[in-house]
Amino acid sequence: MTDPIDPSGVRGSLADVLAALGRAETPAGDQDEQEPPIGTGEAVDGRVRVRAVLPGRIESLELDPSVLRLNGEELAREIESAVNAALADLQGRAVATAGTASLGALTDQLKEIQLNAERQFAKLTASLVEAQEQLARRAGDR
Repeated sequence: MTDPIDPSGVRGSLADVLAALGRAETPAGDQDEQEPPIGTGEAVDGRVRVRAVLPGRIESLELDPSVLRLNGEELAREIESAVNAALADLQGRAVATAGTASLGALTDQLKEIQLNAERQFAKLTASLVEAQEQLARRAGDR
């Protein structure tokens, strides 16, 4: 069985970050607790908004009703763009806090981000395909 297609490239970029963090990993000292980073992303002039939290989970996806006029492929592309932006923002914020956080723990979190993002993209794609098929069936029934 082949690996699922990764049109977003998230798997590759997160794998690169994990490799770099693995090479730079050092023992953690005593550090203050910090608020976990939050990533945000937008598409279609802010009409699609995404919020990502560790370990790479999409916390919220907000769609302005006007984006529902887009066809399924365009909507999927815009959602993917906003999700990628949120995950990239989360990744940047997580790396920025790495100076004060354990790189070992951050590496583990980024591994979880990678796994969860892959699962979420697969679910999102399947849901969008199913919705598009339902719309096509409904259009054929009329």
